[in-house]
Amino acid sequence: MTADIRRALRLSTAPTPQSLVERLEPTATSSNQLSQLTQTAGSLRSQAQDVYENTTEFHKALLFQHWQHRTNERGKQAPAALLEELSDLGFSWRDIARMLRVSVPAVQKWRHQGGVSGENRRHLASLLALCDQIAGHYMIQEVASWFEMPLASQVPITPIDLFAENRPDLVLDHASGHSDVEEILTAHDPAWRERYRSDFEVYLDTDNAMSIRPREA
Repeated sequence: MTADIRRALRLSTAPTPQSLVERLEPTATSSNQLSQLTQTAGSLRSQAQDVYENTTEFHKALLFQHWQHRTNERGKQAPAALLEELSDLGFSWRDIARMLRVSVPAVQKWRHQGGVSGENRRHLASLLALCDQIAGHYMIQEVASWFEMPLASQVPITPIDLFAENRPDLVLDHASGHSDVEEILTAHDPAWRERYRSDFEVYLDTDNAMSIRPREA
């Protein structure tokens, strides 16, 4: 067990904010006692933040290692078989080519004639391994359509975009549900808010029909 995990377990048995408040006697608690209690709460808060950050990185590292292991296993299969599985999952040849950063004719050639380089074979295996992990570990159904779904409303960034730009870690983070979508978008593109900002908003009109109007300043 790592030191970070041991610390997390110790913190799990620490006093809760409610129990600390219940110990207070407003008429008897001195200013000195309140000061000490405030310092203790601040210390616990800092420790909790440290544990959160450390366990987050630890979890991400485990996800990545698991994905690499699956990639090695998938790499044992013939590239043509991997491509057919991706097609059976519902991915279009265009999206497969985009995520692998090659042309559609190149993908078609791999299907019928072979000739896949070692690097491209691993990249292909890594994509299917990612689908395995997302569907199996996070129980996401219809993986291909999930890859096509924007991460947020009015922001046209999808898991396809993330993988195509060599950020499978963000795809896994999004699938896990442990990170806020805005954090993932910022890691992908720090300027996403300005890039996709709209001067209009969609709203429900009085006749229950969806309408569009300028945003208020």
